[in-house]
Amino acid sequence: MTRQNSKNKIFTQIAKVFNKARNRLGIMLPEVGHLCTKIFTPLVIFTIILSLGIFTRIWHFRELPPGLNQDEASIGVEAYDLVHFGVDRNGISFPVNFISWGNGMDALYGYILMPFMFFGLTPFLVRLPVLISAILTLPLVFFIGKRTLGRNFGLLAMFLLAISPWHILMSRWGINENILPFVFCLGVTCLLLSTRTNHWFLGATFIFGLCLYAYGAMYVAVPIFLACTIPIMLATNRVRKGTVLIGMAVFTALAIPILLFILVNVLGWNTLRIGIFSIPHLPVTARFVGMAAVSHANPVGTVLNNLRDLMKLLLLYQSDGMIWNVVEPFGYMYPFSISLAVIGAVLLIPSSKTNRTPEKLILLAWLAASLFIGLVQSVNINRIDLVFIPLILCIAVFMYWLGNHNRLALAVLLMVYLVSFYTFNNVYQGNAYQKDANGAFFAGLIPALDQARLEENQPICVTDHVNMPYIYVLFTEKMNPSLFIQAVKYVYPDTHSGLVLSLGRYYFGMANCPKDTTTTYILTGETPPENGITYQVENFTNFHVYYPVNQTP
Repeated sequence: MTRQNSKNKIFTQIAKVFNKARNRLGIMLPEVGHLCTKIFTPLVIFTIILSLGIFTRIWHFRELPPGLNQDEASIGVEAYDLVHFGVDRNGISFPVNFISWGNGMDALYGYILMPFMFFGLTPFLVRLPVLISAILTLPLVFFIGKRTLGRNFGLLAMFLLAISPWHILMSRWGINENILPFVFCLGVTCLLLSTRTNHWFLGATFIFGLCLYAYGAMYVAVPIFLACTIPIMLATNRVRKGTVLIGMAVFTALAIPILLFILVNVLGWNTLRIGIFSIPHLPVTARFVGMAAVSHANPVGTVLNNLRDLMKLLLLYQSDGMIWNVVEPFGYMYPFSISLAVIGAVLLIPSSKTNRTPEKLILLAWLAASLFIGLVQSVNINRIDLVFIPLILCIAVFMYWLGNHNRLALAVLLMVYLVSFYTFNNVYQGNAYQKDANGAFFAGLIPALDQARLEENQPICVTDHVNMPYIYVLFTEKMNPSLFIQAVKYVYPDTHSGLVLSLGRYYFGMANCPKDTTTTYILTGETPPENGITYQVENFTNFHVYYPVNQTP
């Protein structure tokens, strides 16, 4: 046998093996596919995605991020005081907007927190409602997706939200803006459920009215959204005119206190009281005024600058550089996603041949109203929280379209997202991020204060290398607001806002502390004055408690 004949025989045998394998695979693949279809039913896939989303949000919830942001501490104090004393920390009875640092703070999250405050005031409880709301947002997004393009689209949208870095970070710290996506999703859900024969539309207008109390930018965004969606609902015969009129009456009733709050603080009226509720006059320029583009010397130029910054954040960087909003380099939804969102938004524009046109238009109205927020005020990620769910839905639109045209390409894209998600979690839960988060959330300050306050009647000097350190004192002391008002000394006494010099035996900033040999110091990156005194030191993450040796705990 020649060498050539030997080679031909080998290749022939190889070809036979491949043909047998191909034939067997051809028989097996349909069987495997059928088996997978039986196992991975839509309910099973829904449960897997929901479980993934829940696990990612509750894993190390108490420790990540550590500590507490000053706005979280402030909201917690307000809720605790309302429950136990009937007034906020400034002595105002059930305000529609908290005075907070002087320029106002939206009140909805504080009121949602109130039932939790019967169990005490702790960082865990302050953050628990936003965790619960974030988890509940997952099935809401599934429902919104299902009503828009069907069950598979809903599962894709829910999956993308479950692995979104923005939503995972947002679910772990409790400020007003972070409760907004859930509340707005609840309103959209009611809107999509609305028909001529039910009253879900009234529920939607009630919830959208509540959004006005969640974040000041909703003063503009919600009316724009309703102005876009109500004509859609009427034109497609989804609701009766009478129902719309009643719904708008519900929304107006909820909006009136906010309108009065705006008038009180723009026109300089005194604080108003309606029963137990108060509409406070803020001691300094209201936040909603100071941030609004129309209040600047050059409104048009400010709007254009805001637009530029918005496009940079959404399209180029996916980051605002703030550690509580972004884990670099993953952005709010992984860097490669924005092009998919743009394509998805275009695909979402309904044509004459498409079904479910009202639902698509409602999502586009949601996106438009959210983007408008970025024009009227300067942006960071938590200020435009409302935009990310419609952007994620746009990504899901593209993936749904891709799956209808090339399932293999969709499978590859899903794997890319899962790998990105895995990599994100490794970085987010890693030591480097933990170290940075320790500083950003003032980890150790509350335990340090809890320990130092055991030194009865001794002056306590607290570092001013912390944003609003006095709020952490109120968080630990749980002081009656009437005592707080009597004891607090402000840097600017006429405004009763912002910076505090001292609060009872607590002093803030080394320059403001008494030069007393009995003073206990809570410092970070500083050392107490020597003056011949030696100190015993206790360490609490980034903070250190210095006790004079003759005043040991």
